[in-house]
Amino acid sequence: MCECTRKQIKAAGGFYQGTCRDKQLTTADGCAVRLTMDYPVSSFIDEKHGPLDIPEQLAQEDFIIKRRDGLFAYNLAVVLDDIYQGVTEVVRGADLIEPTGRQISLYKTLGVEPVTYLHLPLAIDDNGNKLSKQNHATAIDLDNPKPTLLNAMRFLGFDVQTEIATKEIADIIQWGVENWRLSQLPKQLKIKPPFSNDAL
Repeated sequence: MCECTRKQIKAAGGFYQGTCRDKQLTTADGCAVRLTMDYPVSSFIDEKHGPLDIPEQLAQEDFIIKRRDGLFAYNLAVVLDDIYQGVTEVVRGADLIEPTGRQISLYKTLGVEPVTYLHLPLAIDDNGNKLSKQNHATAIDLDNPKPTLLNAMRFLGFDVQTEIATKEIADIIQWGVENWRLSQLPKQLKIKPPFSNDAL
């Protein structure tokens, strides 16, 4: 259990220091639940990028698995959900690399073989922010989605020739499925895409 506020943790250097471990607090005290870090993970193998490191302080930190408001935290929820569904490979954006260590530690805590992970590069704007709804990126033009689809495929390393670009969307997607290779994916974890923010 933990009663520390974000402000207190920030003042202590930005990482939880185990302050509440011996206080014998309960959820009735309005506390969050933290997992004692018995299986710290400071690196893991990404299917594309190979070994990726996680900052040591983050790897060693007891992290929240149930919030003060009673909701279960993201890391615990996704691990339990993936175990329940029999997921064996997780593919997601590079902005979620750091939580991966915590999720692997949860697998170890639960005595379950971790899944494999593949992190895709983030498309960023001129200010280095990822292109997303959260950062107010322009929505896809649903009346003319083909330019965005083609640009996204180029971003992911496809060599889109004119003969492919002129096809119908369903055919382009089918071509993409048939020609996808992990080796074509860019190695960079953050990339300014070859198209404007307006395309996304």
